[in-house]
Formats: sequence, structure tokens, C-alpha cells
Amino acid sequence: MQPSAAATARRVSKDYPAGPRALDEVDLDLPRGAVTVLVGANGGGKTTLLRILAGLLPPSSGEVTVLDVPQPASAGRWRQRALRRGVGYVPQEVALDPEMTGRETLSLLATLHGVARRDRRRRIAELALAFGTADHLPRPVAAWSGGLKRRLHLAAGMIHDPELLLLDEPTAGLDDQGSVFLWAELARRAAAGRTVAVVTHDLAAAERHADRVVIVDGGRIVAAGSPAELAAGEDPPSLLAAFRRVTGRDPEALAPKTGRGRA
Repeated sequence: MQPSAAATARRVSKDYPAGPRALDEVDLDLPRGAVTVLVGANGGGKTTLLRILAGLLPPSSGEVTVLDVPQPASAGRWRQRALRRGVGYVPQEVALDPEMTGRETLSLLATLHGVARRDRRRRIAELALAFGTADHLPRPVAAWSGGLKRRLHLAAGMIHDPELLLLDEPTAGLDDQGSVFLWAELARRAAAGRTVAVVTHDLAAAERHADRVVIVDGGRIVAAGSPAELAAGEDPPSLLAAFRRVTGRDPEALAPKTGRGRA
């Protein structure tokens, strides 16, 4: 693995018992200190790829290395434990205990992730400030709005300050202010040397905030580069036009799924 990459995939494929091949010999690098955004139509393989990188799903074939751990889904118990400390995976579905307060939620997850007791209060305060939830932390989650719950869900995935942060459609269901908070926090983490990978349907946000954009279509990576590099060949230059050209799809194909399933 290259020193600059926190995670790599080489000729990675994934087959499910039913349906078409989800991933077809994908090569991917996630460079340290950068925000990489994966975009593509529903069913293109983005979520599958993210789950493989998170060690939650084994590839059918190919090589995956995450934080120097090869084939993370089949790694031994001690390496799995190390990966849980170093990797943060935030799925699209929000799963929070409605009876716990926001502070209790973050404190519990900090404990489960092995955050030292002396650091927990500071981490919670930093994330509450970053996501604008400080005033709500004493309240039960059941009393939070949908947008605030989404913010808490995102903060929970970052409580252990992971070296590699993987987020699946984090802006789906997030209010506008929450989206601003999110992208600012992701940029801050990348500037601190962390690695961030985001699956999103929002091409405009990818163009504004990504250091690198990866376009996934039909289980393959069909284009990758900085937003400026991908847009440069278009007239006028735009990431949307580049997406249309390399996939042959209209932007409506990027709308996120409302239910569970492969994306």
C-alpha cells in the first residue's frame, strides 16, 4: 500500500446470490488528508464498496487493505478491534435510542469505541459545537427533530476521531444548516490528516467540497479526479456535464434511495 493511502482496493469484485454483479474489478485509493466523494446512480455499487472498505462485507475477489490491514472483513479478532478504533462507518439509516439523551448517546458510543475517559467530555463538546447541537444534548433523542437526529447520528460516527471516516449519504434528511456544519467538519478532519470518503447524490456539493470525485456506474469506476479535472473537458466546465458524459445518465439517477438496499 502506498504511504499516502489509508485504504486501497485492487480488482475488487462483489457478487450477490441474486442480481447483477455489484462491483466489477474496482481499483480505488483513498488518500490521506483528503475528502473523496463517490457519486453514481442507485444500484451502482457505492454502498457495497463502502461496506467492504469498512470491513463489514468481504469482496468476492480482489485485494483490500485498510489502515495496513489486508482483507479487513476476514481479519483476526485483534486486528478487527484495531480497525474499529481506526475506522468510522456512518450508514445512511439513523439508529438512535429515543429514550437516551444526546449526551448519553455520545458518551456511550465514546465508551464503546474505547475513547479514554479524560477525553470524552472534550470530544462531546467539540462535536456538539461542530454540529450545532450543544443546547439539545440534555434532551431525550425522542424530542429531537429529524434534522437534529441526523446531526447526532453523524457526530456519533466521529466520536472516536477515526483515522478513516466512511459516510453513506450523510446529507440525506439533513437540514441545510446541518449540511454546512457537516462539510466544514469533514474539511477540518481532512486538513488534520484524516481520510474521508463520502457517498452522496449531491453533485453540486461534491464540486464545492471534494478534493477528489470518483464516479461509479454499473459496478465500475468510470472516472476519477479532482472536480476541476473532471469538469475541464466540458463546455461550460461542470461536474454535472462530466457525469452525463461518462455515464450517459441524467442527474435524476442520483436521487438517494428512501429504503434499504444496495446503492
